[in-house]
Amino acid sequence: MKNITVMVFIALAGLVLGPRPASAQIFFVKDPSIGREAKEFTLRSLNGREAGLSELREGKKAIVFFWATWCPHCREALAELDERKEQVRDLGIEVIIIDGGESEKAVRRYIEKNKIGMDVFLDETSEVADMYGVIGIPVFYFIGEDGIVRNVLNSLPQDLENVFYGG
Repeated sequence: MKNITVMVFIALAGLVLGPRPASAQIFFVKDPSIGREAKEFTLRSLNGREAGLSELREGKKAIVFFWATWCPHCREALAELDERKEQVRDLGIEVIIIDGGESEKAVRRYIEKNKIGMDVFLDETSEVADMYGVIGIPVFYFIGEDGIVRNVLNSLPQDLENVFYGG
């Protein structure tokens, strides 16, 4: 519950302060996971698939996107990600969308209502978000083919190829 309170605070601060540029980190601090191996997790998706990070990545680059339905910036980021899903796939990047702290029913209702064409994994207890040290959403973790976190951003950059190389 503590993590949910922090995420609500960060989301509200985001509304007051406005959107940040793609290169900004929360509070302008480099995320400590950059340069380290992405932490393994296993979650169940809305489509009933239970899978771990390694299985989902299959040795490819991946974007792990943490979000929630109540977060306005998250909804915008999810819509943009859904619009760009073909471009992302064409670059050989796997997308792993993780909703944190919400019930399956709430997430399913949002995904169906907004016609999101991507599967969403459920982190109902925010255990995976806590493991990753997520302190605000939306947040994108860019993981290289080698499983190393290359970048962490609060928005989806236009140049998806270079973001994996610190660009």
